[in-house]
Amino acid sequence: MSAASEVNLKQTLRKIEYPLCAKEALNKIVELVCSRITSIKHMDLALDLMAEFIFYEVDRRGNKRTQGLTPLLELQLLEILFEYFNSIPSESARNTVFLSLFSGTTASIRLGILSKLVSVAVGIPSPTILMMASVWMQQLGNTSVNCCKLAETLVQDYFYFSPDSTERLKNLPSISPQFTANLMTAMSENYFAVSKRELLFPPKNLLEIITFWISNNCSLCIAAQQRQAVLPPGAIAMEATTPIAGLLKWCILAPIYKQDVNLYSQLHLALLNGFLEIPRVAPPKAVYAQHLAHPINPILAYVNDLKNKQELKLDQILNEDCLQLSLDRFAQAIQVAYSVNAIYGHVDDLFSQLKLLPFNKLLSIVISTYKQNKIIIL
Repeated sequence: MSAASEVNLKQTLRKIEYPLCAKEALNKIVELVCSRITSIKHMDLALDLMAEFIFYEVDRRGNKRTQGLTPLLELQLLEILFEYFNSIPSESARNTVFLSLFSGTTASIRLGILSKLVSVAVGIPSPTILMMASVWMQQLGNTSVNCCKLAETLVQDYFYFSPDSTERLKNLPSISPQFTANLMTAMSENYFAVSKRELLFPPKNLLEIITFWISNNCSLCIAAQQRQAVLPPGAIAMEATTPIAGLLKWCILAPIYKQDVNLYSQLHLALLNGFLEIPRVAPPKAVYAQHLAHPINPILAYVNDLKNKQELKLDQILNEDCLQLSLDRFAQAIQVAYSVNAIYGHVDDLFSQLKLLPFNKLLSIVISTYKQNKIIIL
């Protein structure tokens, strides 16, 4: 496209009132980013159209607007985006445009629009938009800051602001299992995160729905790894991180943080049953060894707290019920995951780190068995 054509295109779009011009801009963006031969010039033009005519971020001179979208204009834009994406028949084209609109460089700026669009897609629902959101999460990394913020927004919308609507979420895995799996991964990062300033625990209704999902679909946790994302030619599909390790961390740490034992017990059992549904592949890809090791430091910190603040003796600490329950769950998770060959990464390092934990009979058996199996293999 020549410089004159670009100018004419923009002038034509500027004659159309916002946000109606977004529809015409989207049609042109699809042409630019989905054509067989895409040039840097085409991509630059597409980015210009997005900034001015879709998200209303800059004016006709390219200067940043001092005021963003009003609530009414934002609502109208969401309606346009919702209808437009549901009208594109090609999955590759949909994903290409979606990833371009909410790319890694602009995700934090446009996250509000994206979160609202996905929230609407959950409620209506729209499998098409949920699949695009799932691909977006994988390509950015479903434990990334932006994905965790998206998960946080959905929790606010459905578990705090309208808790009565959680019933409709029970069918989400059947509508979009890949999105549900990626969403659970992001959610698992937001709670029991000892590295964050404030230690948060999942609301009870969220814990109930996740337990329901996994209990009724044992293979749900690996759903995002079971279907290859449809991407534009030349793009590299990123592997999804499963929610298994993150949710196991909840269950393992719940006793020492005095959280509801029964619900976490149910979730723990569902996760263990889920391991049995994981297909054996070489190399394994279900759970990263270092992710499984995340509960170790919080448990050690808990032991130190008992020792220093409460001045308990070693035998009193080792007999502490909450601590032993945490260690039992940890040992069960490690043993089942290892037995079905679901762990990848530095497994030897994981077992070395487990030795740092206080004595637990089941955990000592798991560590000893691993050591014996290593000797037999050698």
